[in-house]
This record gives sequence, structure tokens and C-alpha cells, in this order.
Amino acid sequence: MATDYDAPRRREEDEIETDSLEGLKAAESTKNDIDDDGEIVEPFELPTVDLSGEELNVTVIPRRSDEFTCSICYLVQRNNRIDHIEEDGSVVCKDCA
Repeated sequence: MATDYDAPRRREEDEIETDSLEGLKAAESTKNDIDDDGEIVEPFELPTVDLSGEELNVTVIPRRSDEFTCSICYLVQRNNRIDHIEEDGSVVCKDCA
């Protein structure tokens, strides 16, 4: 028997009756519960705490003499993480190499 590989494949979820409103709602809800990896997705609700009055205080420390900034990921790292230096003088870390 010949197989037409160009024909669209039918799956079990395609067989849901989608002519009625209930069928469409059922098909939509089954598609939203599973992500691309096949894992079940649970709804995530943001906390209702109002953080608009909060301030974020961060102490910024300048780059030290034993650190460099990677030209690809722009993270400041220790000199022992240098993988290579490009022809233009930009430094690349081991993670980005």
C-alpha cells in the first residue's frame, strides 16, 4: 500500500468534534494545558501585593583589576574565565566560546 507523506497527519486531538461551540471549547482547553515539551502547564497568577511604593537599593561595585567584561554576554567575570581574545581586542569568556 502506498503512503502519501505529503498528506496532513491526523491526531487523536484533531478528532474532537469542532462543529459545535462545546467542541471548540474542549479542543481549546486541551491545547492550552500542554506546552511544547508535552508537560502540563498550570496557570500562574501574579501576587496581588502592591510593590509600587517599594525602592530597590543595589550597591554597584566597579569592575576590579582581576575581572573582565565578556564581549558577547556582557557579564563581568574573573580573569581565569577568559577563553580567548579576538583580533579586535575584545575578550570572550569560556561560556560564550
